[in-house]
Amino acid sequence: MVRRRALWGGIALFGLAFLTRLVYIHEISDTPLFTVPIVDARTYVEEALYLSEISWSGRDAPFWQPPLYPYALGSLFALAGENYYLPRLLQALLGALTCVLIYLIGQRIFTARIGIGAALAAAFYGPLIYFGGELLPVIPAVFFNLVLLYFLIASNRPVTDGARAFIAGVLCGLSALTVANILLFIPILGGWFYWLNQRAGRDLRTHLIAPTLLILGAAVVIAPVTYRNWTIGEDQVMISHNAGINFYIGNNADYQGTTTIRPGGAWNELVEMPEREANIEVPSEKSRFFFALSWDYIAAQPLDYLYLLAYKSYLFFRGDELPRNLDPYFARNNSELLSLTLWKNGLAFPFGLVGTLALLGLYAFFRKPENRSPESILLLLFIASYTLSVILFFITSRYRLPTVPILLLFAAYGVRSLWKLPRPALLAVPVLLLLGNTATGAMNTEGDAHEHYWLGYTYEQQNMPANAARHYRRAIEMDPSFEEPYLDLAALHGAAKRYDEASKIYQRYLNHFPHSNQVRYLLGNTYLIDRRYDKAISTYTEVAAARPNWAAIHGHLGYALLMTDQPDRAAAAYRRTLELNPDSTLVRYQLARLYSNKGQTDQAIAEFQMLIQQQPQAPEHRLRLADLLIELAARNRQGISLPRSASLEQAENHLRHAIELAPQTAHSHWSLGMLYARQGHYEKAIPIFANLLEIAPRDYQAHLFLGHLYERTGNSDQATIHFEKFSRNKRAYNLEKTARREFEAQIKDIFGN
Repeated sequence: MVRRRALWGGIALFGLAFLTRLVYIHEISDTPLFTVPIVDARTYVEEALYLSEISWSGRDAPFWQPPLYPYALGSLFALAGENYYLPRLLQALLGALTCVLIYLIGQRIFTARIGIGAALAAAFYGPLIYFGGELLPVIPAVFFNLVLLYFLIASNRPVTDGARAFIAGVLCGLSALTVANILLFIPILGGWFYWLNQRAGRDLRTHLIAPTLLILGAAVVIAPVTYRNWTIGEDQVMISHNAGINFYIGNNADYQGTTTIRPGGAWNELVEMPEREANIEVPSEKSRFFFALSWDYIAAQPLDYLYLLAYKSYLFFRGDELPRNLDPYFARNNSELLSLTLWKNGLAFPFGLVGTLALLGLYAFFRKPENRSPESILLLLFIASYTLSVILFFITSRYRLPTVPILLLFAAYGVRSLWKLPRPALLAVPVLLLLGNTATGAMNTEGDAHEHYWLGYTYEQQNMPANAARHYRRAIEMDPSFEEPYLDLAALHGAAKRYDEASKIYQRYLNHFPHSNQVRYLLGNTYLIDRRYDKAISTYTEVAAARPNWAAIHGHLGYALLMTDQPDRAAAAYRRTLELNPDSTLVRYQLARLYSNKGQTDQAIAEFQMLIQQQPQAPEHRLRLADLLIELAARNRQGISLPRSASLEQAENHLRHAIELAPQTAHSHWSLGMLYARQGHYEKAIPIFANLLEIAPRDYQAHLFLGHLYERTGNSDQATIHFEKFSRNKRAYNLEKTARREFEAQIKDIFGN
């Protein structure tokens, strides 16, 4: 009877929790962020897409983040396409199962009522609901951790059984491949197994079997990832190589500054620090570089570090939800359910209440010796180790969340114990509530600059530029020192050909960040596209003075100078570009054309020959070189006839090759046909012009040349036909041209210019 009641209770809890999460997913399903992953979610999705669409072995580098979640997402994408509803649905399922596990653990350690109370609280716990709707690994990690704890608590096997320890290790490995914080719990769990064997009176060898099998079980799961990082990523990384930078973010003299860095220019600058400052490119060495920076800070300022640890401990138990990507309180705008289950107004609900009650429950529970069973101590060890793993790095809502299910159990016990505790303990409750809710601030329902920037990004991805621009402008208003909205807003204006607006945004950016040569380069490009060549030249010249070895600057400067009829300066800029980047075929082509237009044929020929070596399959280079060779051969001759020579044989070969590469190019046929005609090879020229007419049937002049060619070969009938076609087509062309002029004149009369 009791077992049946527990079964139906678990089913009811699952249904209620699953329903609340489905309601939340439905509420957010029509929001822009639902279909456009951002920040960390975008990183996970991009990795999942790479795995499912390109290679299941991943990129040629060690994993940046623990890989189990990207592989799970990738598997879903492979089965159902890039579907963002299905992962959230499965996370809702895991969230509901989490509530059932809380109930089952509570029933084992406490009482059925406490288990039900904690599970009901979890069913409506706002942060658990919110993160279930985010494409992040936090809910799967919570689920794996609870499966591990329930397995250890509920197993009917002896606590010293080696198989039990091995399975626990496997579960620890799965959790570590989802979120790596559990790694700190593994040695503590090994010590717990050792202690259990010691209590059972086993010998020393037996004491070590369970901890060894625990580590072996974790290694069986983690080792393939380590091996993959070594063989494919070519680096010694156990799981992922983001540990060093995460440790540095939470352990340096500017904790407030580094923990608020989000993806963008500042984040890229931080990530590139090892390469920029120490020329380190190997991922594991980059991670060690950041660890070293933190250890240097700890060694140099130990008192400051102790204060930082105390501050992070306070933040962990403070009631508000500290954001990492987006502010959870901002998400309340899209969900009535979240508005009821996540808020702060004096009290930061729910953790501002749960944290205090959990501390009270921990005290009330463990003050009784009969409650200090190995299983209850295991829960305490889990909370302590996981809390420490978060404090050692930095505090955010999602990193704290895996401790919440167990804290809810102790909070439920704390509520039950309120009337049974001694007065000093009861007096501590308002003090803890005050401490836990002090300095939590007001809810940021309007969103900060980052929220509006990411909304702008999502609208841009959904091809809604007006909405995107509105949010980018709002982000700039809220934080004029925030770089990314300027750049994306300017790019939006540029894409819409509003170049004047784009240039103004870039100038506003440069007012705040005057040393950004990269953005000054973008400003120059905007001037160039807008044909404001003088401003482009001025801007490029300024950047070139600051970064003389930047090849792209000299190339763009050369083009702008060319457009302002300064060929000598343009040629000098192009030559400088090629000194810095000899493989730039675009710049070499521009320089070759420039030499050709200036009559410097020898220099132009040399550049086109180099281009053919670099791009042998580009027909344009062969065509231009052939025309130059023909021009050079004809330069000192009287009339139009050309004798055979080695250079003209080269020209013929290049033209034939160009026609093979691009058979529909009329220019190549013209040049080759004219070369044959000028050499007196009329029979060879006729099919070339015939092919030309198939490509360009409106080219009436080709009929004139064919007429003369047939006349020279004695075929007067064909000559007459083509001369007549030339006359007809020329008259038709002239009539069409006249009609076009008259039509344009009428348009001007009606509409003006």
